[in-house]
Amino acid sequence: MIHRPLLKLLLLAAIAQPTPQINVTTRIVLLDVVVTDSSGNPVTNLQQSDFAIYEDKLPQRIASFEAPAAHSAASTILVLDELNTRFADSSFATDSLRRFLQSRPAQLPQPTSLMLVSDNQFHLLQNFTRDRDSLLAALQQQRVHNSWRLETDHSTGYGTVERLDQSLSALEQIAQSTASTPGHKDLLWIGQGFPSLDPTTLAPSDLELVENTIRHVTNLLLDTRITLYAVSPTTSAATTTEITDPTQLEFAQLAGGSLANNADPFASTLDFDRLAPATGGRVIRNLNNIETQIAHSIDLGSAYYTLSYTPSNTSAATQPYRNIHVVCLRPGLTVSTRNGYYTTPPPSETSTKTLLYDLNTAALSAVPLTALHITATPAPTAPNTYTIHTETSNLTWQTTSTGTREAKVSVLAVALSQKNKILSHTLQTMTATAKPTAQLQLPGTTVALAITTTPAKGATRLRFVVRDAATGRMGTTDLPLRP
Repeated sequence: MIHRPLLKLLLLAAIAQPTPQINVTTRIVLLDVVVTDSSGNPVTNLQQSDFAIYEDKLPQRIASFEAPAAHSAASTILVLDELNTRFADSSFATDSLRRFLQSRPAQLPQPTSLMLVSDNQFHLLQNFTRDRDSLLAALQQQRVHNSWRLETDHSTGYGTVERLDQSLSALEQIAQSTASTPGHKDLLWIGQGFPSLDPTTLAPSDLELVENTIRHVTNLLLDTRITLYAVSPTTSAATTTEITDPTQLEFAQLAGGSLANNADPFASTLDFDRLAPATGGRVIRNLNNIETQIAHSIDLGSAYYTLSYTPSNTSAATQPYRNIHVVCLRPGLTVSTRNGYYTTPPPSETSTKTLLYDLNTAALSAVPLTALHITATPAPTAPNTYTIHTETSNLTWQTTSTGTREAKVSVLAVALSQKNKILSHTLQTMTATAKPTAQLQLPGTTVALAITTTPAKGATRLRFVVRDAATGRMGTTDLPLRP
């Protein structure tokens, strides 16, 4: 079984609550697109007329276009993966990252953060900064550790599942913690990445949970405009098909290539190498010039176009997963972008299991989650009661039959010890309401949510989590408790 510290506790509180439902109507699909020439260098001088978008083989009308020059620098997230990488390779990766940073200017062109996934937990080593030396100092203070989970695992059974679960949890924390950062983000995962799974080694219920979790985390990465680039010198990479013009697109469709099929990318294989292409990134393996590959991936991710379109097929019933192809009409150029989206969230998105997975991740997150902006204050007259203010612009509002608007959320209060152990919790589902005339998108406008919780003895702080039922976006805030 996949074990989560809160799983049994939260299940009792959440199972009696109705599963939140959402209705998806018109959508705008936003695409961050990178174009490269035959040498792999980014091409930045294209016009809207140089692109064509296909969804499920049907041409789409481009609604908006932004060239790379119109964007501020993309944010960069550097992640060292010690959990899934052998000690010698982790040491080599750390040295390569150090050489890469030393080769960059003292004032970096893009905000950059540094994180670590290790045996025990997910760490934030350095928050976003343009100061190269701050990143080098954080890297210098971090010793490379051996992954005992990897050493005792033989790529089968539940040890593998636990490493996959921990890796996905780190990816979710990254997405939830950077959701409020505007624009495009490049995530450089330096290490092997979570292992491929043999489905025959898992019980059906666990296999379903793993499949749903991968799809859920992929949705979060897409929703927060994160492109994943994986750099590792240890294993082989899967081949990809490059489609550069309509003739090649037609040929790929007739040949039945995987990029031309209306297929969920995780329908048959559960491995890390499918995650990066699903976000528009790439996987680089069997190369030793890691610092060069890191630099190249950042350069690619920073030279992106943004295109959008409204799908011509508005029905969600015909195909649960829509395939996307962006074609550059200039010969010899290659386009990279995400390869599709779900027309409606998979059943897992609104299930109790996904709710529990998200809340477990938020309860023990090593970084503040800011996809929702929240603050918490003790109620002045009611003991153990707290008011949580949530910005209305972050929530998903639905208009009711009476004209009022509602937003459904889950609110979790967790009492934590000094060592970040969960001692007690309170979970409630709530519905926020607003008048039809309320200006919900105005910056600073908040809704107040009240929750009563009695912290367990020995707790040093309370963590509050708010989760939007429609999108899964979360926010966290902590309050210290008096001794």
